[in-house]
Amino acid sequence: MNNRIQTIGRGFLNVRRRKYLIGGAIVLILLILLFSNLQGERYCIRTFPMMGTVGRITLYSDQVDLSEKAMDQAQKMIGAIEKVCNIFHPESELSRLNRTAYGREFSCSPLLWEMLCAADHHYKLSGGVYDPTVQPLMSLWGFRRKRKTLPDTEEIKAAMKKVGWSKVRLNPEKQTVRFLEPGVGIDLGGIAKGFALDKVKIILIENGIRRAVLDFGGNIGCLTPDRQDPFRIGIRNPENPGELLESVKVCNQCVATSGNYERYVVIDGKQYTHIMDPRSGVPVAGMLSVTVVTPGGTDSDAVSTAVFVAGPAFAEKVCRTLPDTGILMVRRDPANSAVCEIRRFGSLAR
Repeated sequence: MNNRIQTIGRGFLNVRRRKYLIGGAIVLILLILLFSNLQGERYCIRTFPMMGTVGRITLYSDQVDLSEKAMDQAQKMIGAIEKVCNIFHPESELSRLNRTAYGREFSCSPLLWEMLCAADHHYKLSGGVYDPTVQPLMSLWGFRRKRKTLPDTEEIKAAMKKVGWSKVRLNPEKQTVRFLEPGVGIDLGGIAKGFALDKVKIILIENGIRRAVLDFGGNIGCLTPDRQDPFRIGIRNPENPGELLESVKVCNQCVATSGNYERYVVIDGKQYTHIMDPRSGVPVAGMLSVTVVTPGGTDSDAVSTAVFVAGPAFAEKVCRTLPDTGILMVRRDPANSAVCEIRRFGSLAR
């Protein structure tokens, strides 16, 4: 079973993404190739729509009935997460929270509360550069509606008044949420697929599945019984998504990439990435892609966005904070924008 390779990047499924549960931490990697020495090992694959993209679960097991049961439970969990936090469905729990939390406290279900606590953790860990309240800025810059002109300073200032996790109050005793300013809204798209990875990995382990690959719209999770038989994950070159930049070995870890080359708007002939800097109210410039490899799916999802915004200093910090974490960063050289700089941190450092 050695030399099992997955290449991840946009291209194979050629999925037209619906504008659905995609927020500040969208990842740009999709499973495009899975080939390996599978002789003698049975596996089951299930592909299904989820969160505006395509999910794929590959389980390596001789017990077909057990695999089907585990995949059924996994899909049920993914559906529950989607039902809770789909901001594009007016009756989702998060949509109802966003409509009413300024006027009164909103009581959360256990699942939503867990996601909000994860968002709160990553807001604090990142010093505020991961902020799930950037939706007003996303709309202003045209990621919800296309625009042909740059927003002016006053428009950005007006949107920024509605942005900031500090405007959200969580009550741990009651598990309630309240907004301190009108117009605030929470979008958990930046962690939803990573959070789903974590939940599904638990389900698979509880069902006795020891080897699996999960691809949730490009958020990748791998289960392996030991480090002697890793998966290899290929990472796309952000300057040329048709080619491979490099590959990394993954054992019981998750991989997420934030990049500037899939979701963007073009205004006056210039491309602006969808990843917003909540401190300035404008899209991040100069960073091309950030890939995070770490044990937790929620962590990989949120950290890839935070490093994309905050840069090398935060990459170094988070690799010290989260064990078994590696980061690959591709950006324009600050001294010469014509040159691409590749930097590696943590377990990916060379």
